[in-house]
Amino acid sequence: MSNELEHAFAALSADAGNARLEPASAIRRRGDRRTATRAVASAAAVAVALAGVTIGAHAVLAGPGRPTPMPMPVPADSPAPAVNPTPPAEIPAPAESRNSTPPVKGQPPTQEQTTPANQIPSSIPASAFLLAGDAPGKAGQPERKGASDLPLFCDAYYEHSEKRAIQATQTLMYQGSDAPADSTPQAVVDETIMVFRGQGAEDFMDDLRAAVRACPRQDEERNILRGSAGTGDESMLIERNSPATQGDGEPMGDGSLYREYFVAIRVGDSIAFVDHNGWENWSAERSETQILATRAGTRLENWRQ
Repeated sequence: MSNELEHAFAALSADAGNARLEPASAIRRRGDRRTATRAVASAAAVAVALAGVTIGAHAVLAGPGRPTPMPMPVPADSPAPAVNPTPPAEIPAPAESRNSTPPVKGQPPTQEQTTPANQIPSSIPASAFLLAGDAPGKAGQPERKGASDLPLFCDAYYEHSEKRAIQATQTLMYQGSDAPADSTPQAVVDETIMVFRGQGAEDFMDDLRAAVRACPRQDEERNILRGSAGTGDESMLIERNSPATQGDGEPMGDGSLYREYFVAIRVGDSIAFVDHNGWENWSAERSETQILATRAGTRLENWRQ
């Protein structure tokens, strides 16, 4: 071996001999500190993991009305997670019902419209009655008159005057279409209009019909129900006849008859009662009575409907 190597080993051996080893207790304490550090680190990691599991379990178990646990605070030096906000979904407008009715302007959309009953009038206008132009001949101006009695049918009660709210009567006289201006009237028409309370108008018609049927004859007069006059809500044409007489009141003796016609027309709560009779000993014509009935019904409808 060379002298240089020998000197090197000699120096190394001398340093090893001078070095002092630590006592065994010092070495054990240093090892215990390292073990404790590793244990603390492991325990901290387990605690963090358990905290995460606990928070997740609370979030799952939390139902409506239960508060959701607050998340653990994030250290200040930790970067905040990026949040990508999602706009809330739009709630669609409720679909219109196919059965819904569009509202009428000026009226509540959900209320059913009703028509109020006719009010009782304070007076009866001239336009509700037959006018001169309605006559089947040349007529003068009609005239109002006081309360007029309706015809009797064997004393049967049908008028229902206790249910009448208002009434008025007028008289209209007319001549034949070709008659001279100064000639006597051909016929006289007394028309009474009545407005009833409640069911008075219907009761009037029912009881009048029953009275005519129950009184086919009274003295020399015969009463015949000729059916409907074809106007208003309901109507009836009544013929009353008796043996014809001369101008002096004596019977004609030839079997001829004097005829007078009555027409009752109902429109709602109102009645127009038309009494059509010839002048003096002339008979009224049924065809002309029908004309008067139709026009009287139209005027009553125009007033009360």
